[in-house]
Amino acid sequence: MKKIWILVANQAEAQIFTAEKLPGSLSLAETLVHEEGSAHARDLTADGPGSVHDRMGATRHSMEPHTGVKEGELQRFVKEMVGRLKVAYSRGDFDRLVLLAAPAVLGVLRKALNTELTNTVVLEISKDVVGQEVDKIHRQLVRALEVA
Repeated sequence: MKKIWILVANQAEAQIFTAEKLPGSLSLAETLVHEEGSAHARDLTADGPGSVHDRMGATRHSMEPHTGVKEGELQRFVKEMVGRLKVAYSRGDFDRLVLLAAPAVLGVLRKALNTELTNTVVLEISKDVVGQEVDKIHRQLVRALEVA
């Protein structure tokens, strides 16, 4: 029998739960931790932004990165999560997927999923419940299914 995977994620942690049916009892299968996701942007940079000389004098200006440090870390963590999902799906570990993620993470996840994984998504919930009791996560699933 195939299983349903429920990915519960925010920018610093992802939990993968399994279930036989929705809403059914949840079992924690795996946890992915991304410590940089909970760090402050100032702690993620080794030093300040680089600087350049002004063309018309000796003035120096700071250079800002094109992508914020926090956004870059989120992209890396989402890539790690999606990589894990791809491997598990190709092994046949699940055939349906539920995404229960913080709003900013859910948006990035949607864009990162390939067509094959997108087709397995049966429910999306935009809420950060990482680290909550399993009962609370289960209630979120029940509530979302009642509305759907």
